[in-house]
Amino acid sequence: MPEEFWIELPPISTTAPRRLIVFLHAAGASNDALVPFAVAWQRKFPGATVALLAGNEPAPRGGRHWFEHQPVAGRAERVVQATEQAHDRLCALQGALGFEPRETILVGWSQGATMVVELARCLPAPAAVVVGYAGQLARPLATHEHPLPIIHLLHGEFDTIVPVALGERAWRGLRAAGVDVSLDVLGDAAHELGPGMVALGTTRVMQTLFRGRRLSAAGRERQQGSAGASASADSAGSAGSSGSSGRPSLH
Repeated sequence: MPEEFWIELPPISTTAPRRLIVFLHAAGASNDALVPFAVAWQRKFPGATVALLAGNEPAPRGGRHWFEHQPVAGRAERVVQATEQAHDRLCALQGALGFEPRETILVGWSQGATMVVELARCLPAPAAVVVGYAGQLARPLATHEHPLPIIHLLHGEFDTIVPVALGERAWRGLRAAGVDVSLDVLGDAAHELGPGMVALGTTRVMQTLFRGRRLSAAGRERQQGSAGASASADSAGSAGSSGSSGRPSLH
C-alpha cells in the first residue's frame, strides 16, 4: 500500500497503554485535514499510534472519498465494494504497524463515519470500538448479522449536511439489531469537529475501556473466591466462570 495513503503519528508516551487509533475522513477531503483532530484525540490516549487513512479513490470535485454517494441507485452495492476495499487496506495497515483488531479503535467523520460503521460489520471484526461523528447507516442490518463491536455515534443537533435524524435512525437500527451502541447529540454543534466533540468522543471510549477492565477484575475476584471456597475440589471446576463481557478489551 503506498505510504501516501496514510499518515502515521507515533505515540506520545512509551509507558501509556499501547493501541492503534485509525481515522477516516469526510468525502472530498484528505487525511491531513484531520491531523489537528487526531492530535487532540492522541492527547487523551498518549500511548496510541495514530493512523489517518486516505479515501479509497479521488472524489469528482477534489480530495478523496470512500465511495460515490450519487446516484442513489446502486449505492448499497458501491458501499459494499468500498467497505471491502477499505477493510483490506485497514488489515494491511494493522499488519504493517503490528496491531491486532482488539487493540484498534476506528474513528470516522461524515462519510468516514458511515464507513467505520460498515467496517464494523465485517468478519472478523477489524476493531474493538468504533466512533462515528455525523454518520449514518448506509444500508439496513440483516437479522442474521453477528454482534458488532461497541459503537458510539455523535452528532451535532444543527447539522445541515448530515441531519441528526440520520444519526438517530442509525442508532435505532443498530440498537434493534442488538448492537452495544450509544448516541450523543450536541445541542450547540453543527457539522463540525470542535472541542466538545473531541471531549465527548474520547470520554465514551474511556468509559468503554474502563468498563472492560472492571469486568475483567470482577471476573478474577470471583475466580479467586471460588477457588478459595473449594480448595479440596477439582481446580478445573472453579476456573469455569471467567466473568468476561464477551467483547475484546483494550488494556
